Amino acid sequence: MENPIDKSIVKNIDAIDFVSGTIAKPFIEKGMSQIVGNGTFISAAAKLGTALAAAKYGGNNRIAKGIAIGAGQDGAEDAIIALGVRGGIDPEDDVGGGVF
Repeated sequence: MENPIDKSIVKNIDAIDFVSGTIAKPFIEKGMSQIVGNGTFISAAAKLGTALAAAKYGGNNRIAKGIAIGAGQDGAEDAIIALGVRGGIDPEDDVGGGVF
């Protein structure tokens, strides 16, 4: 049985792929939050699973990489929120609500 950790799913990622992923993230977040919610472990698992599926089955093109990066960003964000990790300059301030 092959080791999935040693297998590279996406071969080459450049700055354009990261920008396309950042552009895709709000659309993925808005679309998937209607179905699986937002900021929970379930939404994190669904979005990270979407990222893995897009990277593995979407091919090695810019659209699939953008979707994979955007869904991965949002899934990681949901996992951090679900864990209750606080950060930033003033972690007690609820105005920003972000991790940074």
